[in-house]
Amino acid sequence: MTRTRHTLHAHDGHALTAYSYEPAQPLRAHIVIGPAMAVPQSFYNDFATFLAKQGYRVWTFDYRGMGESRHGARRACTANITDWVTLDYDAVLHHASAGQDGLPLFVLGHSLGGQTVPLLPSIEKVSGVINIAVGSGALRHNQPSVRRKAPLMWHVFTPLLCPVFGYFPGARIGVVGDIPRRVMYQWRHWCLQPDYLLQGEPGAREAYARVRQPVLGLTFSDDELLLESGSRMLHEAYRGARVDYRELSPGQFGLKRIGHFGFFRREQETILWPLVSDWLEQRLTCVPC
Repeated sequence: MTRTRHTLHAHDGHALTAYSYEPAQPLRAHIVIGPAMAVPQSFYNDFATFLAKQGYRVWTFDYRGMGESRHGARRACTANITDWVTLDYDAVLHHASAGQDGLPLFVLGHSLGGQTVPLLPSIEKVSGVINIAVGSGALRHNQPSVRRKAPLMWHVFTPLLCPVFGYFPGARIGVVGDIPRRVMYQWRHWCLQPDYLLQGEPGAREAYARVRQPVLGLTFSDDELLLESGSRMLHEAYRGARVDYRELSPGQFGLKRIGHFGFFRREQETILWPLVSDWLEQRLTCVPC
């Protein structure tokens, strides 16, 4: 397996940093990993390596203004989530599909990276969708401990700190991470709607209903941020797709903890990661499936 750094260009020409993970054996399919909010692509390195060793060419990337795709001062980034999805995420999808050679292309999204897959303009290029810890960020779908703190973030921190710093300084206050201000404003709008982006983003509910590709949804009972009911709501919005939705608990696998981020930790290589590789194997060997 080889890992290579690339400079890709978003649909508007903005430079993005991405990495490809190339398998040593014959190529079976392509996978693009969509990152969660404020999570750098390096977080997915071990999992991408695992998939590459299974014969997949894997792409990771950072949205503009984040991680290795940030150029200059944080306050200079004027992107919102729509830009991240339609200009950045979609461009990586285009780049990955350019080398398909007739092979399938899958999208694996973590949290925000899965919530927004139906909004990708080029989703027709995708053969299947894998959602990891993808749920609704609406207040009613927050875990109680998060719900108690959320009003402070949405009604105090965001409107006060973003104008002062020019971005949301989450790292300074120990909340989420540093996020471009317009991303934070759009995310705030979604989170204050009862049905999250399905209600807060124009056309989102219809976009979900149009998806026809198979979907694997893995959600975890000990997610410290999101309630399972919100994950189920989003997956039920895939009205035209075959959805393999699974609520998993750590005890099923002899684990003490999984949570919102634990799936991607290296120790899950022989425990949780095969859930994805087995599903991919079924998609590649079962026709139709």
